[in-house]
Amino acid sequence: MKCSPQSASGSDTSNMRDITELPHDLFLIVISHLSPRTCVRCRSVSRRWHHAFTDEANCLLLLRWNFPRCREMRLAALLSSPAPQKSADNLPPNLKAELVRFAQVRRVWSSTFAHVARRYHHLNRATARVVEKLDMAPSQNNLFSFWGVAPWNRYLRLHEKTASFHYPDPSWWYSQEDGVLVYPATRPEGDSPPLETTGHIYHIVDLSTKLEFPVPFDVRQKHIRRVRLAQGVLVFEWAEVLPYHQLNDREVVHRHYVSIFDVLRHPSTTTTHCTWSITFRSEFKLHFLGLPLNRSDRFYSAHTATHYAVYFWQPNRSLYQDDPIEQLAVWDISSPSPYRPSEDPKGRKRPSVERTPSLPTGLWSGKSSSSTATTRSPPQSDVSNDAASSSDMEQPRRRLSASQTTTAPGPFVIRRIAWPQLDFYGLRQRATPQLRNLSLDGKNLYFIEEEHRWADGQHSSLSPPRVHLVRSTGIPIIPFDDQDDSSQGQGHVVQGPVFLDSCGADGDVNMNFCRRVAPASSVSVWPPPSIGGLNAARGRGLIEQLRPREKKEETSEWGGVAKHLAPCWRHEDFPYLTVSEMVDGEAGVRVSARHCFMLETLSVHVRPRLTVGGEGLEEGKGKVDREEIVRRTRVKEFGVTRGDTGEEVNMWGELLAKGHISGDERWVVGEDEQGLITVLRF
Repeated sequence: MKCSPQSASGSDTSNMRDITELPHDLFLIVISHLSPRTCVRCRSVSRRWHHAFTDEANCLLLLRWNFPRCREMRLAALLSSPAPQKSADNLPPNLKAELVRFAQVRRVWSSTFAHVARRYHHLNRATARVVEKLDMAPSQNNLFSFWGVAPWNRYLRLHEKTASFHYPDPSWWYSQEDGVLVYPATRPEGDSPPLETTGHIYHIVDLSTKLEFPVPFDVRQKHIRRVRLAQGVLVFEWAEVLPYHQLNDREVVHRHYVSIFDVLRHPSTTTTHCTWSITFRSEFKLHFLGLPLNRSDRFYSAHTATHYAVYFWQPNRSLYQDDPIEQLAVWDISSPSPYRPSEDPKGRKRPSVERTPSLPTGLWSGKSSSSTATTRSPPQSDVSNDAASSSDMEQPRRRLSASQTTTAPGPFVIRRIAWPQLDFYGLRQRATPQLRNLSLDGKNLYFIEEEHRWADGQHSSLSPPRVHLVRSTGIPIIPFDDQDDSSQGQGHVVQGPVFLDSCGADGDVNMNFCRRVAPASSVSVWPPPSIGGLNAARGRGLIEQLRPREKKEETSEWGGVAKHLAPCWRHEDFPYLTVSEMVDGEAGVRVSARHCFMLETLSVHVRPRLTVGGEGLEEGKGKVDREEIVRRTRVKEFGVTRGDTGEEVNMWGELLAKGHISGDERWVVGEDEQGLITVLRF
């Protein structure tokens, strides 16, 4: 690119100049109109151009103009905040450690810009830069057994064609908050002891560094029911191999437990990468009577760094065909404890401590909160802490002062809701359950329910909606100490009313299914990462988490119940139905997996597809209206190019064997049909 001005006499000037010799402000105006890929390629024109396009200040400006929401720029924004140390105190521990490491390493913005430009180039083209495979240990062998919780018996049926409506849980999980993957490895890395000796088959993988660390959890003599990782807390839900109780002539009951581990990142001064530590926090019995290992008894769970919620749905085995048994329990898991009830089935070694009840009796039964309270020691019998808490609730209560209260280590039940309360909230599922999953944040529990016109099977609705219905119901569930209450001794209260939001399909074959737009930057998407996608507790963006907020702001656009609007992405692209999606809300990037079995009745060439979209892919657009961005976002099919032929390889079989994908702006994680984990790096 040369400029050749002519003199007044019409002859060429002797001084030939290019854009790098323009005044700096004019040079910036010129490069602001170039695409990021072009800016990187300009480095190879000449030495002078290389110097200009690798200038640190220029590259930092190009990052701010083109990728203001990329991960690197968000971390840089945290460091440049007016009070970074004060703001960092409000961050989750793993994000805080990443920020410390980010500050320790000298940032070369020229390399960072080239790296981010390459990433978003592949995102815009919907192609993977690198495809990696991770071997997983096969289930049902002598060492490892994954016995997942059965999904509902519902599927989609139309014109004799069927498609899956629910998918089983995978034996692995990815945490978007922490950037690590936990999965059952086939063999230990390095000089670790053999798996047959330790049983530590689960490993966490830091996908940014590819370093693996074993989880000190012995899987031998256990059936793993579910594994979840969120907010630096790893949860294993498992059952004993041998039953301990005969339920009836055909069924036996297995004790179920929950083991909790802290997964923490640590900045290292000796190596170039952060290290990870996995330490045991606590363990408790999931169900005080145990559960059969069958396809009839089901439970759904969600957790944060401090609380764990579980919903049980069990068929009623009476002779009168009564409604199923339903109950909900919420645990406080913030306190560590070395006690393991799985090693003490009779409860003889359980520590005997006193604890102030988390809620007065009146708040449980809908009565006045002026009820009295008392405390009792857990009984020394073969029941769990939740059973002890249940028996405590039936006793007269009196309020204890802080000096009379002993804080007990270990998890304990803070609230239990049986079917009458679930019926009051409109959450009782009965014989035609609609529950999709649970979501948990710092104050409330959310039930995500879904129904479809084409749903069929044992658990399908007897009165289906017109086309499609998704509903999110939030109930105040977690107590907290009200510091603003002027009266002393008021203790624990529950904040917030019941929240209900629904989104129903209102179209036909000529219309979009949903009228409401759900942008990729919005956190009102489902499912959360702690239960399947974007975490409910993340709520605000990464930068918003840093900035201290007043309590009155918690109901703003990025806080409060606005985070849990009913998800619209499930039916936004008729006639495709979204099976799963990865949403990086802070980056504004969304990868959706959609399937259209309805058109298969007309053509055998209709394939499921993965699409990439979101406002984060609108380069150089700046901050504009989010809904307008979503309306004009170019959604592209996901594929990778094989060899030099340009042939597109369909990635559905590489990622959607379990109907679940996850990841962030840097990669997408799924499972293929051969039982291998697929990592698509951009």
